[in-house]
Formats: sequence, C-alpha cells, structure tokens
Amino acid sequence: MKLDIKLLVSFITIMEEGSVSRAAERLNVTQPALSKSLQRLRTLFNDQLFTRQAYGLSPTSKAKELHDRVQPILNSLTDLMKPSELDLKTLSRRFKIRANEGDLETFIEPLLATIHYEAPEVKLSILNWGDSNFEELINGQCDIGVVAVNDTPSHIRSTLVGYIEACLVVSESHPLYHKDELTLDELMNYKIVTHHFKSLEHASAQAIKQRLKQKGYDVEPKLEAESLMVTLQAVKRGMALVTSKSIGELFCSITEHKEGFHPVKVLPMPQEAIDLDPYNGRHPIHICWHERYNNDAAHKWLRNKIIDSMRESPWVLSEPNTDLPI
Repeated sequence: MKLDIKLLVSFITIMEEGSVSRAAERLNVTQPALSKSLQRLRTLFNDQLFTRQAYGLSPTSKAKELHDRVQPILNSLTDLMKPSELDLKTLSRRFKIRANEGDLETFIEPLLATIHYEAPEVKLSILNWGDSNFEELINGQCDIGVVAVNDTPSHIRSTLVGYIEACLVVSESHPLYHKDELTLDELMNYKIVTHHFKSLEHASAQAIKQRLKQKGYDVEPKLEAESLMVTLQAVKRGMALVTSKSIGELFCSITEHKEGFHPVKVLPMPQEAIDLDPYNGRHPIHICWHERYNNDAAHKWLRNKIIDSMRESPWVLSEPNTDLPI
C-alpha cells in the first residue's frame, strides 16, 4: 500500500538519467520533491539504490534488480493506456446486426460500400429486430440493434439517431389511388397491410391505437408481413400498405421496373392519425449496444458508420418537428 506508481516512475527515470536534477526536470517536478521520493524508495526497499559518483548516480545491485523487474510492468501499463490501433484493412470479424427492413434501408447501402473499401475482411449477419432481441445484446449474441424504443435494459447503451415517419403505399388497383391524401375514414374503409410497422410498437403507437379504438375505428390490419414480396402482392391486390417512408420509396423503385405490376404511389398518413400521436408522426429511432463494447475500437467504428449513414439519409429526420437541412 505504500508503493504507488509514481514512485516506480521516479525510480526508472532516475535510473535512465543518472541524476536527480535531470530526472526532476524530465518529470516536471522540483528536485526536492524527487529527492523525497527517492528517500521513500530507499526506505521501502531497505537499500541505498544509488550511490554518488563523480559522473553522477550509480545504481546498486539491488537497483539493477528492481529495474529489470519494474521496467516491464511500466511498459505494460503504458501499452494499456495507449488507444487501441484499428487496422481496418486486416480487421477480420463478424458483426451481427438486428434491424427492421425499413430502418435497414436508411443505412445498408453506404455501410456495405464502406466495408467493401475500408474493411474488406469484415463479415456481417443482418436479421430482423424482434421483441426478445435485447437479450441477445445482453448475452453477446448480437452486436448492434437499430430500433424505435423509449427505454433500454440495464447495461444497454443507446444513441438517438433521428426520427422516422410512416406513410401509405397504394397501387392503381386501390379504389382511392387517384387521391393525393386520404382521410382516416377513407383509409379504414379498405383493407390494410403493415410491413414492419411493429418497429413503432412502443408507448406512443399503443396510445394511437387506443385512441383510434375509442373513436370506433378497427385498427387491426388485415395482413401483417415481414416479407417484402408478400406486401408487394398485397398492395398489387388493392391493400393500402402502412410502412416507413424508406420502404415506400423502395416500393416505388421496385414496381417501376417490375413487369405486370400496377403503378404505385406514396401518400402521407391521415392527419387525424398524426394528431393523435404524441410524437406528431415522427418517431425516435435509436442504435443500441451492450456497454461491454463501448470502448471496442472496431465496434465503435461500425456503429459510428451506421449512425452517420442514417443521419445522412433523406428518410431520417434530425428533429421531431423539422426536416433535415437540404
């Protein structure tokens, strides 16, 4: 308990300089203070450690023995304090990401391009986010989760990335395709399909559903699907799709080149539904990870790439009530 790291640093520095005055100057301390440290060392080790010679201080055999044992310890501590160097070109590691397709669309293209050029040996496993996936983050079975949440379990860290909006997608086969916006009554009069709308199933979404039920609306969708192809077919047959804006734009791109598919368009959510939403139609999206990876250089690099890509996405808003600057 009487031996602290500062005494060991003082000892090694005196050994290297062969002079208390030069060692004090190097350590940016006064010579009397360093002489006091040297006296403590002599008392602790019951040895003079250094004797004065014409050319300076000469270490005793005990000092030489201590130097050989202490120097590796200080070297190890120095290495421990150095920031980890990350060589992306040789980084060979598999990362598991959980994200729903609508959220994935906001970052996957630039992320894959970045990995291809910056970290070609990195491997990814990308799966949908589910209700129990916080357990995977806790157990180390998942590296990163991208999800709309209000709270996270203990030891799970999160960063607010931005806000996402829902939209409607209708094809030419929908009876109201000719309209530029739909009222809540019009929307509820026809069949609805949802694609990963459960990513918004937190407190605000439940509040919206409850308020809609109180107004007499049956808000349960006719079809719920994780599959993009299933929802494509449902929209083709006249259902209105409730999804994120990123998926809405993706639908437009796919159907534009898909043979035999009706034209589709993206419509805003009915204003009545937005008015019932505590977030005014813009829901917070977070990136989550376990605190064990907080200082992991490779993990930090990956999650920062995801955050940057999402914040640059046209589908992620920077504020709950304002658009990202153009």
